Amino acid sequence: MTLIQRTIPRVVKVAGVAGFAGLGIYCTKQFSTVFAESNEPKAVFSGLGFTTLRLQSTETVNHNTKRLVFEYPDKTARSGLPLTSALLAITHPEGRWLPVVRPYTPISDLDESGHLELLVKKYPEGKGSGYLHSLKPGDSLRFATSLKGYQWKANEFSHVYLLAGGAGITPIYQLIRGVLKNPQDRTKMTLVFGVNSEEDLLLKEELDRYATEFPDRFDYRYTVSHPKEDSPYGKGYINEELLRSAFKGPTQNTKVFVCGPPAMEDSLVGSKRSPEGTVTAKMSGQNKSLYPEPNVLVSSLKVGAVSGSAGLVYGGISGVIRSPHPVIHSISCGIHWAVCGTSFWWLRSNILKHHYEDKSTPQQRAYVSALSGGVAGGAVTRLMGGRLVPGLVVFSLLGYVGQRSYNAIDAWQMENANTHSKPFLQRMADSKWIPLKSLSDDDYRGILGEKLLSIEAEIALLDEKIEELEKLKTTTTTTTTTTTTTGQESAKSDPAAK
Repeated sequence: MTLIQRTIPRVVKVAGVAGFAGLGIYCTKQFSTVFAESNEPKAVFSGLGFTTLRLQSTETVNHNTKRLVFEYPDKTARSGLPLTSALLAITHPEGRWLPVVRPYTPISDLDESGHLELLVKKYPEGKGSGYLHSLKPGDSLRFATSLKGYQWKANEFSHVYLLAGGAGITPIYQLIRGVLKNPQDRTKMTLVFGVNSEEDLLLKEELDRYATEFPDRFDYRYTVSHPKEDSPYGKGYINEELLRSAFKGPTQNTKVFVCGPPAMEDSLVGSKRSPEGTVTAKMSGQNKSLYPEPNVLVSSLKVGAVSGSAGLVYGGISGVIRSPHPVIHSISCGIHWAVCGTSFWWLRSNILKHHYEDKSTPQQRAYVSALSGGVAGGAVTRLMGGRLVPGLVVFSLLGYVGQRSYNAIDAWQMENANTHSKPFLQRMADSKWIPLKSLSDDDYRGILGEKLLSIEAEIALLDEKIEELEKLKTTTTTTTTTTTTTGQESAKSDPAAK
């Protein structure tokens, strides 16, 4: 059997795994079968997978905002997006090795054929918005999938209040446009639009036209925090006083949609129910509560990259030991592990986000990790040629045990968060099994003091010994002198001595 014949099954499996990864990462829509008549226009975003559109034209709206018009490959095609939808745009900013994925809300008529229009505000540190502003006509942009927002139903509410701030007007405007174009929908709408300056009043001409065409269904108020002199608009932010003046009539069967900067949304939504009983909801194109968090994609890819790197190392070692083609074996293991890690983290993050609203208990997180690990691991194992049930069981156990271990470590760290921890070397020195001991400054001073006292005591003893020796020497000298003197006197007195 040749090398090509032996490796063809692996290549097919790897291709299948890569396809599964793409579907698991970017496709969040539920699978549905759509039966369309042959004479109906094609829906660009109704299927699975990526969609690449060419930029047709750009228009500068103000100092930091542009209109971008993208054309469909088929001039008769329409978007296929439901009302209150956003699109995940995949951008490739310069200097980043991973793509940046951000949701943007179309402002064009979703049923209009031939093109799609976005209104993009460039932020100082915005990687995705900066990339979109750098595009020129003829450039292409890839979209991953559509994100469904609030499921709007005609005449569900008698009155809807729309609170928008800055670029948050785009999802609000999409809803206004869709409701007013439907003659069967009699829902009344009141818009309160707050911006920093008059140049930030985006889509003003369109909103003014709607107010003129539908005076009984649409009303609006502008408020500018830093208006010009003699400005016709109100001054200030969207506050309680402004809302009380805008919220007129009964509040029964009404709803409030909020879309703007996070601080504005949090301050206005609060507990998501006003004192009067009016139900509120966020509907931002970059909203955490209605759309999947864009950073989940990035974090999933990062987890996949880490697990894939580990798989490459493991595959390389095991391939050298038992495979005739260690390189192919290493690459296969790397892809396997990367897809498992990416799919696991994607499923886990979205379940915790949408089902538990990021308020899950440690036990619930363990169950979710077990479920995500089983689904991702079992499916990928099956695609790699393994058995589904063993893969599901093993990866479920790995997910559960791993999450429980993490919970235990996290709880231990929280318990010891306020406990003063000694450095490792000091803890080792304080151990009874180590002959060395770590000394503090006071201990060191005490030891020096003891040593000094010991030296002083020894000096005192030496002084005493020296004094005794000196006394002994003096006594000896005196005795010798006395003896000599006595001998001389005896000699003088003894005649025989002479």
